[in-house]
Amino acid sequence: MESTEEITVWQGSQSQVLNIGTYLSMILIIIIITVLGMILFPFAIALGIIPLIYIFYKWLVIHTNKYKITTERVFYTTGIFSKKTDTLELYRVKDIEVYEPFWQRMFKLGNIELRSSDETNPKFLLKAVPKPKDLLNNIRKNVELRRDVKRVRGVEFLGDESLENT
Repeated sequence: MESTEEITVWQGSQSQVLNIGTYLSMILIIIIITVLGMILFPFAIALGIIPLIYIFYKWLVIHTNKYKITTERVFYTTGIFSKKTDTLELYRVKDIEVYEPFWQRMFKLGNIELRSSDETNPKFLLKAVPKPKDLLNNIRKNVELRRDVKRVRGVEFLGDESLENT
């Protein structure tokens, strides 16, 4: 008997750590503009607003990228004004990998890549999520549960080496 209630397992967004390079470079530009502002005051203030607007835009883009993982699906919603949501059925997930780049590991973040049999989205990437190994285990557990409910099993075919060499 199939459970009809879909429960949220985890939800969150990408970390602002992804914007560190942008933030630092914009702060440097603001400092340079401020120094120039002592010479060209009115014009420099106008230029100083542009990096602040760009910083806000980059923050908003990351802030509006939302992930939601339920007992049945993974949702990824993007967009500031218009929204787009991609979904991936958990029973379609074939493989899960965690990538923890050094600069993300310093903040206990990582990327999780879900490889699936979904034709429109064969690789589903969750970027800069907190505690990626814990989340990976949670996803894996729900993938297995969902496969059992749907009675889905993955089948791997081993290719004939003689065919690969032709």
